[in-house]
Amino acid sequence: MVLNGKKRILIADADLLSTVTLIGALKDEYHIVTAKTGADIFKQLRKNSVNLVILETALPDIDGFELCRQLKLDEQSKELPVVFVTSLNTVAAEAKGFEAGAVEYITKPFNAPTVKARIKNQLALSSAIKELQRLNQLALDANPNTGLPGNTSILNELHRVVEAGEAACVIYADLDNFKAFNDTYGFAKGDEIIKFTANVIKVALQANGCGEAFFGHIGGDDFVLVLPVDKYRAVAEEIVRRIDTGIPEFYVPEDVARGYVLAANREGLEKQHPLVSLSMGAVDLTKRKVTCAFAIIDICTETKNAAKKHPGSNVVVDQRSSS
Repeated sequence: MVLNGKKRILIADADLLSTVTLIGALKDEYHIVTAKTGADIFKQLRKNSVNLVILETALPDIDGFELCRQLKLDEQSKELPVVFVTSLNTVAAEAKGFEAGAVEYITKPFNAPTVKARIKNQLALSSAIKELQRLNQLALDANPNTGLPGNTSILNELHRVVEAGEAACVIYADLDNFKAFNDTYGFAKGDEIIKFTANVIKVALQANGCGEAFFGHIGGDDFVLVLPVDKYRAVAEEIVRRIDTGIPEFYVPEDVARGYVLAANREGLEKQHPLVSLSMGAVDLTKRKVTCAFAIIDICTETKNAAKKHPGSNVVVDQRSSS
């Protein structure tokens, strides 16, 4: 948890002087919460999102080593880095601390600059590990055609947005008349259109200053974007412009001149199918309050289907506001 640019540290020590000294050393760079007992620690962890725990080996109600082991077994706290700052200054105690799962063991009396440096290093390492885990998950979940995050990552991002109450817009994009194109030109050319569409969306995000926005590929010809609410209209307009400009290049001139291809529909009857376009359904989460990721999916599916009723590439945004 990062609050106003500062990470949060939980200091658990029954020694008031030690606690005050640690707070004085760390308060300018971190948000500090404190606990005097093991029970207090779990109360604080339930109440606050914490980035690191500083722990004394001797607490009134529990041995600090045992508490560290419990933290490492608990699903909520197992990834938290634990740093012992303790008056127990023996090699055996230090080894016991690391065996319990601590990442650092600092003995009292301590040097404040050294503590600050070690805390900073451990927080940086923790962040780096989380980023590697995230990237690994993205790689495992990536769509094989575009390399974009897949279904698991998309669902996780929607859950995150809901939980954070983020001022975001979610867009569900789906190609129109794509099956007819595949049936006429083949799957290899269809894959080229999928990759072209993914690149168009990436470029539109970058061109509007939100290149870091989440962009995932559900599969087939369906994509999901999560971007700042003040950017979605400009991004959607850029996508529409680039799609409508670029798609004709994938057709032979005769089909472009006609504006359609002849291909069998799902009933096996030959029918005129317009050139591929992109329909987008969107929801502005600052206006429409939702309580779960699946509600976002339902709303975006509804607005995407509404967009498909209009010819050509376009976007339909949910206009309903939560009261």
